[in-house]
Amino acid sequence: MHSVDRDDTNRNLTMTQDLLLKIKELPRLKLLIIIFTVWQYISILGIAVLNWPNSLVWLNMGLLLAFIVLSPVYESLLLLILSIPFSVVLPNSRFESLPMWRVLYLALFLVWIIRDKKFRFNDIHFLPWDKYLAGFALTGFFVAFFFGSFKLQAAKEVFFWANIYFLYVVLINTLRGKQQIFEVIRCLIWSLTIIVALGFAQLFGTLLTDLSTFWVYWASNVTKLYYGPSFAQVALYSNSWFSYNGATGLRMFSIMPDSQSFAYISFFGLCLGTALTRSVFKHVKKWLWSGVRFAGMAVILSGTRAVWVGMALPFFAVLLAYFKNFQRHLAKKFLWPFIIIFALFAASPIINQGLEYLRVEKFREDFFPRLSSIYDLRENSNRGRIEMWKNSALFALNHPLGVGFANFITSFTQNPYSKSYQELGAEINERYNLPAKYVSAHSLYLQVLVETGFIGFGLFAMFWFCVIKYFWRFVRHYSKVDDFLIYFVAQALLVVFWILAASVFDITLLNDKVLMFFFIDIGIAGLIVKRYQEYEVEEQ
Repeated sequence: MHSVDRDDTNRNLTMTQDLLLKIKELPRLKLLIIIFTVWQYISILGIAVLNWPNSLVWLNMGLLLAFIVLSPVYESLLLLILSIPFSVVLPNSRFESLPMWRVLYLALFLVWIIRDKKFRFNDIHFLPWDKYLAGFALTGFFVAFFFGSFKLQAAKEVFFWANIYFLYVVLINTLRGKQQIFEVIRCLIWSLTIIVALGFAQLFGTLLTDLSTFWVYWASNVTKLYYGPSFAQVALYSNSWFSYNGATGLRMFSIMPDSQSFAYISFFGLCLGTALTRSVFKHVKKWLWSGVRFAGMAVILSGTRAVWVGMALPFFAVLLAYFKNFQRHLAKKFLWPFIIIFALFAASPIINQGLEYLRVEKFREDFFPRLSSIYDLRENSNRGRIEMWKNSALFALNHPLGVGFANFITSFTQNPYSKSYQELGAEINERYNLPAKYVSAHSLYLQVLVETGFIGFGLFAMFWFCVIKYFWRFVRHYSKVDDFLIYFVAQALLVVFWILAASVFDITLLNDKVLMFFFIDIGIAGLIVKRYQEYEVEEQ
């Protein structure tokens, strides 16, 4: 027994020494990236939990801006991807919900276009679907300009998306070679891991106190830090964190504004972690598979039915590939995440008992009743969703050209043209107990149809068709090749399927962090498809 303990101790000591040696061998910029990431974690934790001054956010912003200006763009990309979980709002009195990532992504783009590209816009490369994305964005903006009531809000929304697109454009124009792609993917998985891990920290926090105390604390400290005082006030009386059939129940949401967006982060990590197991050493694979299992549990504990239903499309795609003997080695690997989720669903009574035993405030959260409520059309949430679907569909038929970005609010409010956006957006919608500006169509497709009309919807559909076609052709062409880069493109395709299915029931893709991870994911996958033959030559 003592011999086994000694062996474990020696093994852990050797791994620690190897880690310290690797850190010492890191280039200075990579070491600085790690230091900045760790400091952001400590400082944000200090502000949220230990009441450290909010002015530390400005210090973080200054450090990141200095790094962007003084460092190569590639290293700045690595740091910004790792910084996604720590991107909070900038404390100021004028723009109370301005997140720091918007300033940083704009700064990165300007540094890249001025210093690296020297304003040579013709040298900027795009992926095949970008033309449809640009057409969609322009359609939504011009529809708002000519037919919408709130043109300024439309311009703000377009600029919001453009900010995220800046990161994507720099990414697909900067990465060179297989090694850089692999490094960015590792930063991406670390970023996702941090958010999922913070979700379990939030879960642990709800076990130690009564829900009302936790609710007020989280909204007043963490939510306010990440999304500003206005949204924090809304979260104090209405959110998706604990709502379940009128009761106060447990759901995971981490640092995200709602459990739906956290569920998306979890399945991104689930798919990406599975792909990454193809390319790493055995002892790292064990950690990755542990992460995949925890991400699967997070998908369940988020209580997000849209994501549960959306899982059906990628699952059947993988199942079909397995039984058709198409990329069977790949399909076999990607079956495991779904098997893990199904196993966790089967074990949910035990999970329920464990949570009930640990909780300070006893409450039984049953996953099976929530799962079965998907098909219950009399359930309150489903009734509200169906009502909004009907209203949105009828409005779209009567307004075939759309109303423009950020003008969806005009489709369900009374006398929308007689008030300012601020007045209209602040009105409480009684059905959802939310300010009108937070109410959506509960379907990405209907939201797009109402805002951009049939022309914009057609461009939106072409974007997805192009992405799927581009990835599918690549995976099919290399069906006999067992390579991590092919695995990565395959997981991006599964993520697209999952999003498309889940988006029938919500518009969560438009959340800022979800949209960032999505664009980074398809951007890297698109680069792999575009340059795979170059990478093959590189290895020879």
